[in-house]
Amino acid sequence: MAKTQMLSFPIRLPDCMQAEALRLLDESRPAINTIIEDLWPLLDEFAAERTGIAWKQVEQHLVARSGHGSRQERCEMEQAGRILRAQATRKQVFQTILPLLTDELIKPAEGKRKAHKDYRLIKEKVRALREALDDPDSYMAMTNVIEQAVNFFLETETWPQTYEELQPVPVLSVGQLTFAGDDGMEKGQTYRAKIDFRHVCTLDTHEERQTARLGLWLRAPSDQGKWMWGQVCAVIELPDPIVERLSQGAVPQAPTLRDLRADDGTRVAVLDLILEVPAASLRDLDQEHRVLGWDWGIRSLITVSILEQPEAEGEEKYRQISRPVFLDSGGLDGRQARLRREIDRRKRVPRTLCQAGQSCGHRPRRTPETVTSPFPAMARPHRCV
Repeated sequence: MAKTQMLSFPIRLPDCMQAEALRLLDESRPAINTIIEDLWPLLDEFAAERTGIAWKQVEQHLVARSGHGSRQERCEMEQAGRILRAQATRKQVFQTILPLLTDELIKPAEGKRKAHKDYRLIKEKVRALREALDDPDSYMAMTNVIEQAVNFFLETETWPQTYEELQPVPVLSVGQLTFAGDDGMEKGQTYRAKIDFRHVCTLDTHEERQTARLGLWLRAPSDQGKWMWGQVCAVIELPDPIVERLSQGAVPQAPTLRDLRADDGTRVAVLDLILEVPAASLRDLDQEHRVLGWDWGIRSLITVSILEQPEAEGEEKYRQISRPVFLDSGGLDGRQARLRREIDRRKRVPRTLCQAGQSCGHRPRRTPETVTSPFPAMARPHRCV
């Protein structure tokens, strides 16, 4: 069976659908949060099985439902189940790094500077633990959980002994709803969608090209709170990257509806169109002459370089054909830590009042938790794997 991967393309819904989409998210979010709160004591149940449909796993333990309809409830359970599965994975990581939580991870206060994390020691301990476990993929997860535990210590002056003590119940602060619990695009009972392809020709260049439109219909509560199908079936022009993927055989999967909130408080409903596409196949390594090599550490976090195998015999086995690239995450970690502290500080400060006497609603900007890998950007120009 050919390997595939999932790609997500965010699409802003048309203005004619914004109101009903936001009402749908507003009704779904409390229902999802209630499921998470009710099943949080059973978090270990979601650590054993994390594959397949999540709503079936949630349904086994759920006592009460939202009353929003069968398929809508499935979608709400699916969203809650995915969150619980992710938290169960983090709990297993916490149990792994628990022996590392000692006072030596904290640098004592000096002068006006408060006590803070010892980032260098955290990295050393995580690297040693990763090598002992022979699990190279867990580096970022272990680092993230350790930093969360250190932040907990800096606030409470005690180390968490359980994951539930460290992690508050992860309820949604903004609306997000997957339609994976429904019966598909054509027979869905929470949404209906159809993709139509067209061939168009531009008048000035007479160039023919293929375009695609997405027809979307949502079942959402009305202004009076009655669940019903929307009055408008929106037609959305799909961007060229999506059309290109669809023409290459990509298979649409259940989309996700979510709520984006700006700093000024405005809200926008966005649909994440998810496509299953074939994963890029690699040739046999014996046929390759160039490879991207990397190593942990050396200078900062990762060192990357391009190596080439010589064609003539008698030459050195591999020669370096590019300058090494050093990924120094120290500056990123420091900036991220300062931004997190600023976000926490602003959360503790009440909303300021504008001159008109109304709440200004300013919110700190969120920052991404991960950095895009430099490997693909470096490998493509050199045509290597």
